Amino acid sequence: MAKPVFHVNSPLVIRRFQIEDLIEQDATGVIFRALDTHTGNIVAVRRFFPFGANGGGLHAEEQIAYNIAVERLSEVKHPSLRAIICGGCDPIDGIPYIATEWIEGEPIQMFLDQGPLPADVASELITEALEVCELLSQILAEEGVWVETGPQSIIAGNEQSGRGFTFWISPLKWLGGSDQARGLDAIITLTEEVMGWKGRRVNDQAGHGLGAWLKWLRRTANTTSLHEARETLAASVGVEPPPPAKNHNLSSARQTSTTVKPATSKIWWALNISLVLVTGGLAAWLLVRLRERVATNQPASISAPAEPAIAAPHHEQVIQWDNYALLILKDGKQVSVEGVLADIKFSEKRITMYLLFAKTPGKNDCRGAVATKTAPTNLSPAALTPLIGQKVRLRGKLIILKSFGLQRPEIVINDRTSIEVVK
Repeated sequence: MAKPVFHVNSPLVIRRFQIEDLIEQDATGVIFRALDTHTGNIVAVRRFFPFGANGGGLHAEEQIAYNIAVERLSEVKHPSLRAIICGGCDPIDGIPYIATEWIEGEPIQMFLDQGPLPADVASELITEALEVCELLSQILAEEGVWVETGPQSIIAGNEQSGRGFTFWISPLKWLGGSDQARGLDAIITLTEEVMGWKGRRVNDQAGHGLGAWLKWLRRTANTTSLHEARETLAASVGVEPPPPAKNHNLSSARQTSTTVKPATSKIWWALNISLVLVTGGLAAWLLVRLRERVATNQPASISAPAEPAIAAPHHEQVIQWDNYALLILKDGKQVSVEGVLADIKFSEKRITMYLLFAKTPGKNDCRGAVATKTAPTNLSPAALTPLIGQKVRLRGKLIILKSFGLQRPEIVINDRTSIEVVK
């Protein structure tokens, strides 16, 4: 197969990146190892085909949207994501490219060729995949698996890299058709591959609880959120519930050498011990409506003392619970929502308690959301059930959950002062 090259007058070659080696080539595109002449660092450059190898590049308007997306995604910093350095489109043929960090290490496929990963390492890998996807979903304003999940594309960083598992954002998922990213089927497949469970029925105890989580995800892959999947995984394997996914700013990036290396050492050690033991024995083509989404849920301390409800300030804007058009504009803002409390229900794993304004709510109906594991006693079902049938006002940060046709406003309730009975 002939080695593909960029056009000689492409800015990608002559202005910044010096191509050193061809790493991989298939029908979706080509990956190069390159020198970033601006920084002197080695990087990975991907030139990919959004419409197939013979489908051509992006038109002018599509290129503008693509460049906006790359700029926004380049702001995402996370130890488990190969950060985007820059990207653009070849001015000759419109073919998009993207340049990311180069991580020294080995693809996890190398280890899987010898056998399944240890259960605790597999759980950490899946947790990190979900967290990175949750972070990217905040930027793309739509939930999805926005990273490559093939074992050949996931790198286990070596000791020198100071990184653990790292994922590569998938341009074809956020470019060529978002349906590829929707649902968590890719996470199911990844779990099955790293545990050797493909095509097998597993019991709840398998993988120290990972089996129970996989069975749950197989049932709920098209309806659950990324954060709920992370919370349920933590509960299933018996670890602390995860904090909300967050972007790592420059200060945290500077601390990478102290915060990431211990986990890296554990991963690398576990993978190599496992290896030794085994071998000894867009159609909707682009998400142009990009906007950042503040979806941080800071749980209240369990020991926080109960306080009496505080009356709403006189100037406060109160939104009726069924005013969907207004609520949808309040994403990430503090709001006050009013309505008659109709019912209290739980998510499937009882991780979240919902305060419902409709006895049989629609999937997009506004509701209050209480994290059951961190809720104080005065937010228990017993404490709140007497409020059913009464008119209440909920105050808190509004989060718009976006997933698979769902666009549901939820008000994060952390303490009893967030709920007021309206006379």
